Amino acid sequence: MESSSDEEEVITFIKVISEKYNPENFPYGPGVMVLPSPPGSPVKDRLFLPNILVLNHRGINKAGDRSDIEAFCAHVVELDLSHNQFNDWGEICTIVSSIPHLDFLNLSMNPLSGVELEPSMAEVFSRVRRLVLINTHVSWDTVHMLTQHMPE
Repeated sequence: MESSSDEEEVITFIKVISEKYNPENFPYGPGVMVLPSPPGSPVKDRLFLPNILVLNHRGINKAGDRSDIEAFCAHVVELDLSHNQFNDWGEICTIVSSIPHLDFLNLSMNPLSGVELEPSMAEVFSRVRRLVLINTHVSWDTVHMLTQHMPE
């Protein structure tokens, strides 16, 4: 039985960040500061997030808007996306390429078996020094390609 992608709920990285670090949820939360943005800005309020984001077990399967990721995650160095629903390297690459200082990425327990990583996309991992792929069932070809693009 084949399930159509229409049935799959889209849960974006940006949506989860916005919910988890919403200033209404944590009015005086640690490390969360809100600056009002100019009228008409696509991001209602800029959040200055902690530099380590743990977004595991959230059902995330899409990246969301690249400019929002760039705005929200400018200072992020560690990102835990384990136990989510990523099954597309393109979505992961959008996130990685939008976070300029990303050093550590945990993708463990995401359903990446049988999903090919295009060589041109692997380049975005060049700044990542530590990548965790436990129980993702990625192919050895993909692992080899990633290590070729990750100098450290």
